[in-house]
Amino acid sequence: MKKIRVTVPEDIWRLMKNDIEEFGINNNKLCNYILERFKYNRKMDVEKLLETQGRPLKKIIQFDLNVSNREIYYDVLKANEVDIEAEYFRELFELYTSKFKYQREIFIFEDRVKMILEGIKEKKKIKIKYLKRVFNVEPYFIKREERGDENFLFCYDEEKKNYANFKLKELEIISILDEKIKGKDKKYIENVRKNFDPFLGNGNIVKVRLTEEGDSLLKSFTNYRPKLIKKEGDIYYFEVANENAKLYFRQFSKEAEILEPKSLREEIKNEYLEVLELYK
Repeated sequence: MKKIRVTVPEDIWRLMKNDIEEFGINNNKLCNYILERFKYNRKMDVEKLLETQGRPLKKIIQFDLNVSNREIYYDVLKANEVDIEAEYFRELFELYTSKFKYQREIFIFEDRVKMILEGIKEKKKIKIKYLKRVFNVEPYFIKREERGDENFLFCYDEEKKNYANFKLKELEIISILDEKIKGKDKKYIENVRKNFDPFLGNGNIVKVRLTEEGDSLLKSFTNYRPKLIKKEGDIYYFEVANENAKLYFRQFSKEAEILEPKSLREEIKNEYLEVLELYK
């Protein structure tokens, strides 16, 4: 038996791990299937496969060139030896959409990512604007939750005196400050990086009762799915921040019942009562 050992980026490892769980296959089967399908042809023609059920729907993308692109447009076409403009743009759009959402987000907000990374590299604080609030933070790293598709800046909020995560797409970098980052708990920061939770729910346990349908939904709803600590019959124990639990289990409706903490249970109960009032 030949054993293959490959070092891959963390993102690839997590995506393959998630597929193994979601598609109900084991690691050996997935890796061998990938080899079998791609060993002589590294193309995944799923669109062509589905064409057998009829021609795929098509839509038109239309846009105006901005000033900078308009000035060099024909030089670009010439440099790329473009004969058919539409085909050239189709290739560009296919390249963009072939990337994962979190990668496209970094691509779109590359300027702010570079400023954050500069602040981290130079160990300097940055001034940011987040949801109309302007404040200073100590930036540590940008990362996405392993089952999510959004990027977060993990940092220390000087005003509130605590660690926080901010969504990349919702923050604005005002400036890099000429003020050095003070040394914080490096061990804690590294632990957060390795076990990243955008809602910082470390140690918080939420007790949930799930129906059979709820258990099935738990396997299906992977975005921001909380970490399962243990299961006792139909009672599940998750390590998760209350806010994340509320957002995640809201999509389960009656298939999930929050049992503890009591404060979270009461909060959700009041929300449902408010919704009920709308339907009276």
